[in-house]
Amino acid sequence: MLQLISNITLLISTLVVLLYHSPYPKYRWAFAILLELWPYLSSIALLGFLCVLLLPVLRKQRIRVVLATLLMVLCWAPILNWVGLPNSGTVPEGIRVMTYNLWIDNPKIDAIEQSIQYENPDILFLSEISQATMDELTLRLDYPHNYRTTGGNNALFSRYPILEATTDDFGVKTTGRTFNLVAKLQVESDMVTLIGVHPPVPILRKFFHIRNHQLDTLIDTSRELDGKLIVLGDFNAGPWSPYFQRFERQSQLQNAGRGHWTWATWYFNQTLKTRYIKIPIDHIMTRGFKSLKTWTGMTGGSDHKPLITVLS
Repeated sequence: MLQLISNITLLISTLVVLLYHSPYPKYRWAFAILLELWPYLSSIALLGFLCVLLLPVLRKQRIRVVLATLLMVLCWAPILNWVGLPNSGTVPEGIRVMTYNLWIDNPKIDAIEQSIQYENPDILFLSEISQATMDELTLRLDYPHNYRTTGGNNALFSRYPILEATTDDFGVKTTGRTFNLVAKLQVESDMVTLIGVHPPVPILRKFFHIRNHQLDTLIDTSRELDGKLIVLGDFNAGPWSPYFQRFERQSQLQNAGRGHWTWATWYFNQTLKTRYIKIPIDHIMTRGFKSLKTWTGMTGGSDHKPLITVLS
């Protein structure tokens, strides 16, 4: 039985590795969605390796041992490269930035407030925030500056002056387009551009293409802007998505979560279907900063955990 399982897992793991490193098929809708769940796909290679390790008959087959080991390394290397080592020690001093998808149907204002107050960010970007929640949080939170987009339900709270703020769709005009929050902040002696994003969930093919189009427009926008830049929000894309990897590579922005032991930010509104789906789809991307420490916070009744980083 273990030998049969080993054969199946080795075959599937080989196909998965070929897909991940392929130049074209991984960009197709169905395959790209699979790659969002890369840690779960990598578990197949781990299972195949354990079968070889536990069964004496299989351990004697050198080719099988080498193949199972190679596939496990190829599958888990991207994950370990992303996760890095655990964050230890106290939180360093710096600019504390937080991105948080509240979930538009979240009625737990007290829990949302507690989650934000506990992390105490200097710059706070919120997505899926209704006007009623915006009004309530404006009264409860101690931020002298704020702005809510005219479309897309995004908002910014800041302890630094907001010099200007606008709502922009970056030229994505198709039905179902999303809106970005674009602001310029006076952070001490520097002017910092902040772009808050929330592309659509790519489960449907139409929204998949809109999300990818928006990521591509962010590449062009980030390269055209001068000076320090923060792009953050719920990207609805994991770090193993080929489209997000292309955005990260071509925009030349640094991902604050990379190498800081940060893990899943979604899905935490537990149901039977989604109880075990946990992937990092919220990101804080920067230029001109160094990320000192990054972590996830309390859900506060949302289906997302907030992502927090300290920048220097």
